[in-house]
Amino acid sequence: MNELQFTPYQIVVPLFCLLMVTYAWNLVFRQKKTIWEGGLWTLFWAAIAYISLFPGSLQYLSAFTGIKKNENAATITALGIVFFILFYMIIRIEELEQRLTAIIRGKALKDAGIDPVKEEPKKM
Repeated sequence: MNELQFTPYQIVVPLFCLLMVTYAWNLVFRQKKTIWEGGLWTLFWAAIAYISLFPGSLQYLSAFTGIKKNENAATITALGIVFFILFYMIIRIEELEQRLTAIIRGKALKDAGIDPVKEEPKKM
């Protein structure tokens, strides 16, 4: 009979992934993250757990990407995901900057005694 033998890595990583998924949904339930973000984190950590349990599954990734070595395919895919996350974070930071600018501008106008809603911008 062919018995499955797990390495310590194959035990620790899925447990850590389960902890991270639990933490992500805890943030969703406390309304610190959106359901969309919770779903993305769940998908990400589930993929990490799956790869740690079944490392041979990377052969499909290398066949899909056309990269011959599994390690290179995983590395390139991970870099792509990291760049996507970085791009997403930059967009979110820019949105926050715009919101903060609008709030500060409104407060400054209010402190100056100017109603920001009634004042119309001057056209040149």
